[in-house]
Amino acid sequence: MLWKKALLSFALLLMGGVGSAIAQTGTITGMVTEASSGDALPGANVVIVDSQRGTSTDADGAFRIPGLEPGTYQVRASFVGFRSRTQEVDVAAGETLELNFALAPDAMAMDEMVVVGYGTQERSDLTGSISSVPTEDLAETPIESAQEAIQGRVSGVTVTQNTGSPGSGFSIRIRGTGTTGNSNPLYVVDGVPVSDPTETGAGGISFLNPNDIESIDILKGASAAAIYGAQAANGAVIITTKSGSAGERSVSFSAYTGIQQTPRTIDMLEGPEYAALRNEANINAGQAPTFTSPSAYLGPEGSTDYQDLVFERGITQNYSLAVSGGTEDLTYRISGGYFEEGGIIDKSSLERLNARVNTEFEVNDLLTVGENLTFERRTRSTISESDNVRNLLIQTLQVDPTVPARDSAGNFTAQPRTNANNPLAALDFRNNEYNENRLVGNVFAELSFLPSLRVRSQLGFDLRNGNTYAFTPEYDISPSFRNVSPSTTQYSDFQSSLIWDNTLTFDKAFGSHDVEAVGGTTIETNYYRFINATTQGQPGNDPSLRYLGAGPEVVNIGGSLAESNLLSFFGRLNYNFSDRYLLTAVARYDGSSRFGANNRFAFFPSVSAAWRISEEPFFPDNELVTNLKLRAGWGQNGNQRIGDYPFAATIAGNQDYVLNGQLAPGSAPLQSPNPNVKWEETTQTDIGLDAALFGDRLNLSAGFYNKVTSDLLVSLPPIPTSGLVSASPENAGEIRNRGWEFSADYSLTPAEDLTVRVGGNLTTLSNEVVSLAQSTDFVINSGNYRNGSITRTEPGHPVGAFYGYKTDGLFQTPEEVANANELSDEGPYQSADTAPGDIRFKDLNGDGQITQADQTFIGNPTPDFTYGFNLDVEYKGVSLSTLFQGVQGNDLFAAYKFYTVFNTAFNMSEAVKNRWTGPGTSTRMPRLTSSDPNQNSRISDFYVEDGSYLRLKNVRLGYSVPSRLLSSLGAGLDRARLYVSAKNLFTLTGYDGYTPEIGVNNSTLDRGIDRATYPQPRVYTVGINLGF
Repeated sequence: MLWKKALLSFALLLMGGVGSAIAQTGTITGMVTEASSGDALPGANVVIVDSQRGTSTDADGAFRIPGLEPGTYQVRASFVGFRSRTQEVDVAAGETLELNFALAPDAMAMDEMVVVGYGTQERSDLTGSISSVPTEDLAETPIESAQEAIQGRVSGVTVTQNTGSPGSGFSIRIRGTGTTGNSNPLYVVDGVPVSDPTETGAGGISFLNPNDIESIDILKGASAAAIYGAQAANGAVIITTKSGSAGERSVSFSAYTGIQQTPRTIDMLEGPEYAALRNEANINAGQAPTFTSPSAYLGPEGSTDYQDLVFERGITQNYSLAVSGGTEDLTYRISGGYFEEGGIIDKSSLERLNARVNTEFEVNDLLTVGENLTFERRTRSTISESDNVRNLLIQTLQVDPTVPARDSAGNFTAQPRTNANNPLAALDFRNNEYNENRLVGNVFAELSFLPSLRVRSQLGFDLRNGNTYAFTPEYDISPSFRNVSPSTTQYSDFQSSLIWDNTLTFDKAFGSHDVEAVGGTTIETNYYRFINATTQGQPGNDPSLRYLGAGPEVVNIGGSLAESNLLSFFGRLNYNFSDRYLLTAVARYDGSSRFGANNRFAFFPSVSAAWRISEEPFFPDNELVTNLKLRAGWGQNGNQRIGDYPFAATIAGNQDYVLNGQLAPGSAPLQSPNPNVKWEETTQTDIGLDAALFGDRLNLSAGFYNKVTSDLLVSLPPIPTSGLVSASPENAGEIRNRGWEFSADYSLTPAEDLTVRVGGNLTTLSNEVVSLAQSTDFVINSGNYRNGSITRTEPGHPVGAFYGYKTDGLFQTPEEVANANELSDEGPYQSADTAPGDIRFKDLNGDGQITQADQTFIGNPTPDFTYGFNLDVEYKGVSLSTLFQGVQGNDLFAAYKFYTVFNTAFNMSEAVKNRWTGPGTSTRMPRLTSSDPNQNSRISDFYVEDGSYLRLKNVRLGYSVPSRLLSSLGAGLDRARLYVSAKNLFTLTGYDGYTPEIGVNNSTLDRGIDRATYPQPRVYTVGINLGF
């Protein structure tokens, strides 16, 4: 029994000692949560700095560290994908201290990958200027092309839809217009540069189904785009399509349908108003009135609103189906899509059928092969949008409203008092259709010798075949609106590009040093063939006889053939030291068959660097500024878009000449050889600052760019005695673009289940032609208008600026006219028949007369700045998304007003109600006269208007069906979302035309000219997205 007592005494002594030790230590408890949402972070690490003590949070995010001696401790909480946080605490004996951590996402750790050309980089490691476009909502956005998804989303990029006609295309300017030629960027799809055959942007990436796009990255600075050398002087748009991933098969289906309508019309005169004002114009010209009793000429339904008859509601619909999945060795994604857009005018439509296959197969641990294939079939019907009276909307505006469109028998009526074409008849006779088949893709093989070394060989291709069919039937509406012989026209073209890329990539980390090096070669060959023919005399309007062979008379036949090749060597080095100091160097050496032997090859280098200040030891660890990066870059690119044989002497066919008193077919020298012609060279410098604040909830970016294009490729006029049809391109000019770029986005969760995201961007732009040829008087005129030119490109002014006469109000009295005519002994100030109410043009050279020497620059189609902003709100599966887009400070030239103001034989706009009718009645709208002896309608600032606008581009309300409800439905449905949307819901602008968004008309120098541009439609859609 004695030993039992001794053991009990020892146990009591031991327990007392342990209790005393426990009483002398402290404990830390707490929670680790996500900063913005407050959600628990299970599995987070919580450690005592410089010790072995620590623990992990449980399923509720809670932790407990007991047994700490009294003292001061540094406690750090960390979790994958979040920025770690350290707090200092004082622990007292016997105390249980509560310490909570709220961790913010780590922008670096959760960094997105950005495609940079021949590779990818984490966004935090970028040193150049690259922007990415959100693509998550493309399936719910009623857009025709991925180019539209860029509009309003990215700083430094201006996207303009050329017209509202289905399939009309987009013009994209990255940091301004840097050339007088094609200014659209390079498009690259899954590593394959694709052709953009027209300045209107109707090619490019319009063949893609937007639902197939995974990412859109835009290389803006030359330091980023230099990897594409001579192809990316205008920047580059890099598209990556969706691919499959290992796992169970996934099926997605999306569909929407909607209606579209014109948001506005131009206010025109009604029948009695037109009759009265046309009579007034006749009387002012000393002519007899056209209408003796205006009401007697009205049809049984009164005045005819031809715009109401021409515009209609269009139907749009889109369907997409995709299947993806795979194993660890093989992944795939197969998709198909159908898109149809009926225009707001009959005979204007677009139909597109897409099919896509992406697969990747890991043959073994070393070798991976795969392919990306896209097929597109498109059919587009168009109306006439030319710059003359054949323009359907010009016809619609100028037609006599006192005449009904059809007579009592339903036949189309003539226009006996105007000789205008009945627009409904013109539509009925219109048969113009374009069909295109296009195959774009690549096949590749990638071999990994070592974990850090891999080689890739890829064969890319872009094959396109297009056919245009146009048939003009026989009709006889009036002597001025008739066609006695049917005709058929067919255009056919084939274009192929083959691109073989071979790259070697090395990627390895050496302690604090990360190095990635890429080197490679590219061989590209391009082929283009075009034929066209017109025959007439087809027997009647039988649809089965609308082909070339049915017409016995050949009116025209022609064609062309062109080839070009490109050989390139390139390399890129990325260096990262301790995630603080970043350096990128790029070099490319291009050789192009488009240049002569003297300048066939060119070298394009770039260098950029970044300093991640927030990773420096001296930078405080706080939630206010979580990321701060300063970046700068310099680089050069080239431009070879000058045709295929600018260095060679060429011959032009169809050059008729007189032989023995008769016209005979022949040929003539087209251009003289110029072996010294070389690349346009674009040199760009930019500097920027990127920052993340408040736990990465607010992201900011600001930057300045200076972009200079030298050795501008221009065609100087040939010497008259040379006999040449045109001159060879020469390197003679310089264009400068500079400006600022700003972007910001903010995300917050103000309440449970509520998320709010706000974003915006703004870009300023100053564009100037610095020099143009050696001759000081050489200019480039463009923008044809009534046998004249609206735009001029000249040193000291923007590219394609408006050029004409400046107005100085109206002559109010005969004395003002007489006083002006006394300013010169050489003749009258403007015209001998100038009268009160006529426009007074400014005598800029002070010689007392208005001559061509008084013309000057009257407007600039380039905006001072562009901007966009979005607001997205989501609450428990219900979301509201909006996108606003706008431009400020640009001018538009309303060329259509010649027909609606000055051409008084036709209908006029309601603006003429404010015309001059006596002294002091108007200072802008001149008197009406059917003869226009003062040439009031000449090119002047009368037509120039402010083109600024703010547009609600998209608004969408959606609902995601809860997963628990989907589970109860069965059938494997795991995602379902319903939505309604509106596009172009409203536009705030002071412009009078159909739309203030006016793009290019087949030329960089023909921009912002409104020839009654097809309106941008307002679109309402309802849709559904399903996932299985």
